[in-house]
Amino acid sequence: MAFIIVRCFILYFVVITAVRIMGKRQIGELQPSELVITILISELASMPMQNTDLPLLWGILPIFTLAAIEILISLVTLKSIKTRYLIYGKPIVMVCKGKIYQKEMQKARVSIDDLTEAMRSSGVMRIEDIDYAILETNGNMSIIPKPEKQPLTPQDAGKKPADQNDMPDIIISDGRIIRKNMPNDLPDDWLDKILKAQNLKSASDIFLLTRDSKGKTYIVRKER
Repeated sequence: MAFIIVRCFILYFVVITAVRIMGKRQIGELQPSELVITILISELASMPMQNTDLPLLWGILPIFTLAAIEILISLVTLKSIKTRYLIYGKPIVMVCKGKIYQKEMQKARVSIDDLTEAMRSSGVMRIEDIDYAILETNGNMSIIPKPEKQPLTPQDAGKKPADQNDMPDIIISDGRIIRKNMPNDLPDDWLDKILKAQNLKSASDIFLLTRDSKGKTYIVRKER
């Protein structure tokens, strides 16, 4: 039993390593070739798990071979547009300026229900309000509303909005102090003063503590 568990642990970390090597895109939006390789990797990993008579190398070597193939394909498609279209395909325009391209929808086997579902996800209710509806190579549908149907931005009103993109640093996460996120110019007793002001004994009483560049803090206490 312990032998099987060890093999499972090894193959688990091998698959994790292979996916990390291939890049983060394999985790999110899969292209057709990436989906095929992901399925093959799962099959190769399951074989040594189910049959303990098979050497681990019979599963590990093919997994890293497929990862190397995927990396090679990614490098080639970066340089060659023709290869990219051959392997990944081309985006297909489903709707242009409110006009539905029925032949393209039939060719891609996209129904009206698929189109309206993508419209609802994008907040567009009418087909005539669509500027472009594009079926991407990963299967997602991009809906771009007409300019007059898009939300008004501060730039349209001739105003410059205040900068709201100040990402606060997480100082305490689930009771653990993250020292590297604390600015060097903070006094040594800064955290002690924060805890004292909140009537807290230690950082272990805090679920979340953040601090932005202006010094504003946000505190969430742990639930008891």
